[in-house]
Amino acid sequence: MDALRAYQEHSKRKIFIEYIMLDGINDQEQQAHLLGKLLEEYDVVVNLIPFNPIGSISKYRTSKKENVELFQKILRGVYNIRTTVRQEMGQDISGACGQLVVNLSDKKLPVKMEYTGKPEGIPDIEDLSILRS
Repeated sequence: MDALRAYQEHSKRKIFIEYIMLDGINDQEQQAHLLGKLLEEYDVVVNLIPFNPIGSISKYRTSKKENVELFQKILRGVYNIRTTVRQEMGQDISGACGQLVVNLSDKKLPVKMEYTGKPEGIPDIEDLSILRS
């Protein structure tokens, strides 16, 4: 928070905060108040981003619309913090933000990719170059 304060004092610019909302984890009224209290003295814009699950492997779920709306209402109404909500698009075809993966379940992953700790069979799209070498 000291770094944010120093940056804002020096630059006189808004700080944009990206907040990924996880159903039942950090999307409740209590967390909205904690975030509001943390940020209320800064000139910020908070972008609320509902989480996009990756098929059946994700242990997290998308926040309910009502939770996102209440979260936003608290930040705006109680703490006067400007907020936006990221528009969800492409989730139905696994093409939303954070969902672009490739299913390679019939191929053995290179050791490099297994070391990253990613679930076997669905590396990030950026890892395709490793498979080609």
